Amino acid sequence: MNKRPASAVDVSKMQTPAFVIEETLLRHNLGILKYIREKTGAKVLHALKAYATWELLPMEREYIDGTEASSLNEARLGYEEFGAEVHMFAPAYKEEEFEDVMKYCSTIIFNSFAQWKKFKPQVEAYKAKAGKEIECGLRINPEYSGPSEHGNLWSPTAPGSRLGVRISEFNAGLAADPNALAGISGLHFHIFFEKDLADLRAALPVIEEKFGEYFKHMEWVNFGGGLKLTDDSADVEGYIETINAFQKKHDVHVHLEPGAAIAWWAGSLVATVLDIIERDDVPHKIAVLDISFENHLTDFFVSPDIDLKVRGADIERDDSKLAGKNAYKLGGMTCIAGDQMPYAHIFPSQLKIGDKIVIDDAIQYTLIKCTMFNGVQHPAIQLWKDGAPKTLREFTYEDYRARMG
Repeated sequence: MNKRPASAVDVSKMQTPAFVIEETLLRHNLGILKYIREKTGAKVLHALKAYATWELLPMEREYIDGTEASSLNEARLGYEEFGAEVHMFAPAYKEEEFEDVMKYCSTIIFNSFAQWKKFKPQVEAYKAKAGKEIECGLRINPEYSGPSEHGNLWSPTAPGSRLGVRISEFNAGLAADPNALAGISGLHFHIFFEKDLADLRAALPVIEEKFGEYFKHMEWVNFGGGLKLTDDSADVEGYIETINAFQKKHDVHVHLEPGAAIAWWAGSLVATVLDIIERDDVPHKIAVLDISFENHLTDFFVSPDIDLKVRGADIERDDSKLAGKNAYKLGGMTCIAGDQMPYAHIFPSQLKIGDKIVIDDAIQYTLIKCTMFNGVQHPAIQLWKDGAPKTLREFTYEDYRARMG
């Protein structure tokens, strides 16, 4: 596959703060997913939890099959803005929302036999009444996550996870009711966080050993998300080979639900240096930006072992190595003392007030998680297309006020 094009954003044309999605880079990722889809017949669904800038969903219809939702609001957004197929998984469904879930969704995945048993009569009644086909699935938990990362903070299969049916629970459910799978057309697992083909190939035998005997009764198996399908390092042909082999072996269709992989390196967060603070008790300076790390880059704040990729800068986590270098810790706009990256970035030259800072790969799982804590300005959402930024959304005082009451 072709490597990802370089970013074309000209920061001199940018007002900050702003999330900038580059159409060329987004289409690059979507093109890879379309290629995988064409070579395997696998169904590809945009997991809206990773990013959900709905103005771009019509464009995605050129490449993929539909959306994957985790809430009623996401399901409605996918239904209204993408159309086609909406698949949904939630740890539990609310009775007062379930009628609308059925209205918007083509596939509903349940987290337990108890949830499936509770809502199965409603699904059957709705299908008969509305004349709409709804497929139902069950999430499984293979109790496998591979190499531990980030203290299992992001692992859906870590000990004590509430997500998915473990094999002991699966067998007990079928022992209690041999017809418990009647009406279930697919099984879904999600065990990955930024994993590669090697991780998928290591996981599949474990999953097959536990649940493989049930795959033959299914029409599809959903591999979930968390795979770096669109990274430059991805072995795309290897993914295709693995998916095709799995489909042939079990006579099922594979579903993929990339979220991060759609927006992988497809955009940035552009900020401006407002002030530079020097302290004589630390070997670095502090650059205060017009963003907040707590508000706008939550995952980096929660998991400081994840690299914050600042364009043109190197990361240095050892303060003893900062002396004599253009080292800065980047700080945010809130009054929270900890609204600052805990490690330093080393720049090729000294920063100045007014300089633009570009945080790369800042769309997936960042834009979607922004808050307006402390009333700090929410970055605008812009689309970089044909050499210029197009503003998709700006946020105002009224947006902040409306959230507070």
